[in-house]
Amino acid sequence: MGRAAGRGFRLGIEEVSTPAAAKSLNRAGRRLVVIHADAGWIDPVRDGADGFWPKLVGELAHQGVEARLVKARSKPAEILREPGTEHIHVMMGDMPGYGPDTLHVEQGYIVGFWYLDEIGVFWNSSLRLSQFCPERVHRGHAEYFFNGVAGWMLRENVSKAPQPARMPGFLEPAHAVVFTQEIEGLRNRAHYLGNEQMIRTTAEFDRSKLVYVKLHPGQSKAARRDLMAVAQDYQNVRVSEASVHDLIEAARVVVTQNSGAGFEALMQKKTVVTCGKSDYRHATLTAKTAGDLRDALDYGPDAMEGFPYEKFFYWFLHRNMLEEAKSNFAARAVARIREKTFL
Repeated sequence: MGRAAGRGFRLGIEEVSTPAAAKSLNRAGRRLVVIHADAGWIDPVRDGADGFWPKLVGELAHQGVEARLVKARSKPAEILREPGTEHIHVMMGDMPGYGPDTLHVEQGYIVGFWYLDEIGVFWNSSLRLSQFCPERVHRGHAEYFFNGVAGWMLRENVSKAPQPARMPGFLEPAHAVVFTQEIEGLRNRAHYLGNEQMIRTTAEFDRSKLVYVKLHPGQSKAARRDLMAVAQDYQNVRVSEASVHDLIEAARVVVTQNSGAGFEALMQKKTVVTCGKSDYRHATLTAKTAGDLRDALDYGPDAMEGFPYEKFFYWFLHRNMLEEAKSNFAARAVARIREKTFL
């Protein structure tokens, strides 16, 4: 990582790439912040282009704390985790697990907001096990925050994945939109219903009502082919490449497993049905069976009427995530690391 303040520092973080280098750091006896980056994060973190660690370089260096980068699950990573080293380990990517010296980092559902969690990220985060108490959230603060974030994202057509240009009012109103994902082959199962089951159940609920389907941008060729074939079985199903924001606007109900598109639907105060484990389940209806999904398609909007979406957004993003644009981002992150690891 960069050198202490006043001596200059680079934004990228030095990688420990050999067992010998890892053993040398252990022998030095200094307590380090060790970033275990998965395949998707190793290059951005090394280059200082990840959006998270460059914010913390100066803060940690100022407090005399060094950081090093390792490839997750590599031999150097194993050596740096040997008992007695007392390093602080930050897992960057989806690698859930609790440890007294371990935290987890990942970019959240909304661009610019980050997890720094004790258990994991997304459906493995501690938020899934937390209780949302709207009465403890200031209404005025929540509304101001919600309007700012949601207004900007909808107005600028912002999403984690690039979207086609918005065309408000162009899409025909639909009973539902199904956002598929590519999570069914994961080693640790997170879904209750598969993509095909979500599409068929939603389409068959009322064949006279339109249903949109948007395939995940990371969908494999085989899955894309199979799901396109499923959609073709129904005259009321349309596969669309429109912006997620337009599709959400056109639909009465949003169906997904636990995707970011489902979270984004909360910005338009839509009824969201999550068919998998989700850490934003407090603001959705959870369908564990096809029967649950049919019930949600039927009474969901009535059941969710009056839900305090603004307060939930504020609680989830402002209180529990870290916003990189805020001046206190680094201080909050370091404080969370200190509280967890007695740094």
